[in-house]
Amino acid sequence: YLFFILSAFLLTVPFMRLGDAVKSKMFLLNYALRRFFRIYPLYGVYLVVALASSILLWRLFDLNRPVGIPFFLSWPDFVNHVLLIKGKGVTWSILVEFRYYLVLPLVAILYSFILKKHVGASLGATFLMIVGCQLIWPQSESLANDTRLGPYLSIFLLGSLLALLFHRWEESSLSDNKIAGLVIEGLGILAGLTLIFMIPSVSSWVLEEDIPFNYYHKEFLLFGLLWSLVVVACVTGAGGMRKIFEVPVLRFVGCISFSVYLLHIVVIDLVKRLGLDNPMQGWLMLVLTLGLSYLSWLLIERPSSKVKLSLPAPSQTTLSETSFRSVG
Repeated sequence: YLFFILSAFLLTVPFMRLGDAVKSKMFLLNYALRRFFRIYPLYGVYLVVALASSILLWRLFDLNRPVGIPFFLSWPDFVNHVLLIKGKGVTWSILVEFRYYLVLPLVAILYSFILKKHVGASLGATFLMIVGCQLIWPQSESLANDTRLGPYLSIFLLGSLLALLFHRWEESSLSDNKIAGLVIEGLGILAGLTLIFMIPSVSSWVLEEDIPFNYYHKEFLLFGLLWSLVVVACVTGAGGMRKIFEVPVLRFVGCISFSVYLLHIVVIDLVKRLGLDNPMQGWLMLVLTLGLSYLSWLLIERPSSKVKLSLPAPSQTTLSETSFRSVG
C-alpha cells in the first residue's frame, strides 16, 4: 500500500505546483502518455512471456497440461489483462493503480481549482469521499487482491491529499520551523514502528499468541494513514527518516521496484522448483531477483520512461529526483 500512497502523492504534486498549466491539453496528454509508458512496456512483455510460455512449454516438454511463466495465460486472458479487465497473480495491483491514474486528474483539479487549495475544505472533501468509499466498497468485504479500484480508493485519496498538504507546507513558514519538523518526524517514526508491529509474525512474537497471516490484510485505511505519516516525515520531517530512505542500496531497489514486484514471484517459483533446500536459498532468490530486475529496468523501463512531450510550462524538480527517485 506504500506504493499506492507514493504514486498518488508524487503524481498529484505537479498539479498543485504548476497552476493553470495543468488544465492545458498538452499537460494532460503528457500525463496520459507518461502513465502509459510507465506501466505498459514492462507489463506487456510480462504478459507476452506468460502467453508464449503457456502455448509452448507443455508441448516442448511433453507435460500433461499447459503451464506458463509466471502463470498460465490463454488468448482471451491475455486480451483481458491488456485491457485491464482481469489480473492474475501480482498483476491485480496494476489494474488498481492504472485506474486511479484516470481518476487522479479529477481529484487534483478538485483540490487545486474548485477548492482553491484550501486545506480545511480539502480535508472535509477527502473525509466525505473516504466515507463514501467505505459505504460503497466496505474494506471488510473486499476480496483478497481485489482488482477493483473502489476498496483501495481511500488509500489513493490520502496520497493525493498529502500532495496538497505538502504543497501548502512548502508555501508556509512551518517549513522552516524545526519544532514542527521534529513533531512530524516523531509521528513518522511511531507510524513506522506500528507498521512493523502489524507484520503478523512480529505481532505474534510481541503478543505471544498466534496471529493469522491475513489478520491485517483488509485494514486499508489504517495502512494508508500510517504510510502517509511515514511519507510526510520523509519529506518534511527533521531529516532522520529521509536519510534512511536515501541510502544508496534502498534507492537502487526503489529505482527497479516495479521490475522487482513483477519478477520476484518468478524467481521464487524457479528456485523452489530447482529443489535448492539450503540456508542460502533466500539470498539466492534476492540476488537473482535484483539482477533480473536491473536488466529489465535497463532494457525496458529506463528507455520507455524517457517518452514524453515537450511542455510549455517550466520544468520542476520533482520529489522523485530527491527522496523518492524510484517513482516515475
